[in-house]
Amino acid sequence: MVDDWHAEQELPPLDTLAARLEYLFDKIRPTPDELSVSDEPGRRYTNREIADKINEAAAETGVTISAAYIGELRRGVASDPRTSHVRALAAAFGVNSGYFVDDAAARRTADQLTLLNELRQMDVKQVALRQVLADNGLSATDTQLIEQMVARLRAVAAGTGTTSSASVDRG
Repeated sequence: MVDDWHAEQELPPLDTLAARLEYLFDKIRPTPDELSVSDEPGRRYTNREIADKINEAAAETGVTISAAYIGELRRGVASDPRTSHVRALAAAFGVNSGYFVDDAAARRTADQLTLLNELRQMDVKQVALRQVLADNGLSATDTQLIEQMVARLRAVAAGTGTTSSASVDRG
């Protein structure tokens, strides 16, 4: 249903540093290279893992952080980190540091993460089509209608659907 698809596209409020950080923990997962053999694929990062990523880069950045402090930031107990911590957290998650301080950057990043998540969960061609249609100003309703038409045409081409030439040749 169109409303269901559109509801999935709604982003949570990203109005605090804690909400933005928690969103990253929720959406970004460790890469296969970061997982051990016993780890479950698709699991969330831990505070310790993010702290370790930041601390491993300390020789170049000069920034260290504790897992406990990351937990405080996530809960909103600490809410005014140093700029160097914001940059280090952004680097650890692979996002632009503007994500934490600029509403427009946060929305862009959240939109990109939503699109990446869709790419993982569904056919890449369908996501690409949806993005092209959205970029051209089509509504979610129009986009879903076009997706349904494409699916129907695929079914007809595969011989799984029946469509008379009269119903196809209306144009």
